[in-house]
Amino acid sequence: MEEKEPAARGKLKASHKAMWAVVGLLILAKLAETVVHVPNMNPSQQAIFSWKTLGFFIALLLLGSGFAHIIGFPGMWDEKVTNRQRIWAPVGIGLVVGVALLAIDHAIGFGRLYATALGTSPLAVPFPYSVLVQSYDAVCAAILFTLFGVAFSVWFFGTLLLSRHWPRATFWVLAVLVSAIEPLTMARQRHWALLHAGPVLAGGGAGLLLGYRVDLTGAILLRRFGFTAALVMRLSVVAVWHIIGRI
Repeated sequence: MEEKEPAARGKLKASHKAMWAVVGLLILAKLAETVVHVPNMNPSQQAIFSWKTLGFFIALLLLGSGFAHIIGFPGMWDEKVTNRQRIWAPVGIGLVVGVALLAIDHAIGFGRLYATALGTSPLAVPFPYSVLVQSYDAVCAAILFTLFGVAFSVWFFGTLLLSRHWPRATFWVLAVLVSAIEPLTMARQRHWALLHAGPVLAGGGAGLLLGYRVDLTGAILLRRFGFTAALVMRLSVVAVWHIIGRI
């Protein structure tokens, strides 16, 4: 027993370091945005960089990590998870999805049409500023929709209400439901009514399905390999779709 406790503490310590590294990167990103004038930021991007919003996402990160630990999900740097599972496989998944989203975007000009429907500038944040803005946004989305959304739901329904009965079924039901929140939030925006042309509607539907795939895959990666895997996958999608694809 005495030999196992230091190992367990070391495993938890490594995951805590990874969590606080994400906190530090978010703060550095906010400081960089404050110092550097980032052109073409839309109102939602400006809002997410506020100190109040940053504090909100840091709180969700800490709470989500706590819930994930309680329900038995791997830590961010769990020693039982290999780097292939934690990093390289999620990178491959993210690149495939990112290329698919980029192909849809280029085929129908969806990004430009969507920006027009929202009444925002069709000009994307230029490179290299896009690395800062899109990466920050991706980390916040992963914290909200994957880490906190899934971990809290599984803890609340699976642990608090169901007393850990049917854990596998509970996870899958909640993962399917929670993963729909982000794409449904996008689809329910009233501005989508302006995008009624057949090809655009079909492309938008395909994009939403791929977006759902990102969230559901993130939930699965969170449960199997920890939040780092889910975060790396989402960052890989964004790197192709919103950064490389806009250069």
